[in-house]
Amino acid sequence: MQGAGAVVLALRFTVLKGVIDQIADKLADKLVVVPSNPLSTDAQGNVSRLLPEGQSSGKAVAGWLPEGARLAMAFGTLSADLFEASGNRSPEPAVLFYAADDDRAGEEVERLIRMAGFGPVKAGGIEQSGRLEVGGDLHDLVVGPAEARSLIGGA
Repeated sequence: MQGAGAVVLALRFTVLKGVIDQIADKLADKLVVVPSNPLSTDAQGNVSRLLPEGQSSGKAVAGWLPEGARLAMAFGTLSADLFEASGNRSPEPAVLFYAADDDRAGEEVERLIRMAGFGPVKAGGIEQSGRLEVGGDLHDLVVGPAEARSLIGGA
């Protein structure tokens, strides 16, 4: 991770805190992008939420990060099939929503989203990350920028 400005922790939510604990010293002063949803699946395929109702994964992850790390919740708003099918649309890109508390994290994750072939739209601060999760009102939506802004209340 030396020399990297951003780290994407695309891990199951159940192992995320443990991995962050192991590499915390390397995350200070970096953008940490987390796409993970707070879900688990049992042996029968039943899906369950791992956090109390009303607590977003973004709020949980923010509490696990070391001082100086910048968090953006992004890249977890579309299922894999929709993500693959929706990138690099023309003439107008499909949107990927993200949540971040500070402008620098927002600018950095917007650059990554554009590089992935999508248009970035901020849903709000980390407290809004629940909207991006499975079951949230912005999850699995393939929309353009104008519709995305109307969904989040922007002009």
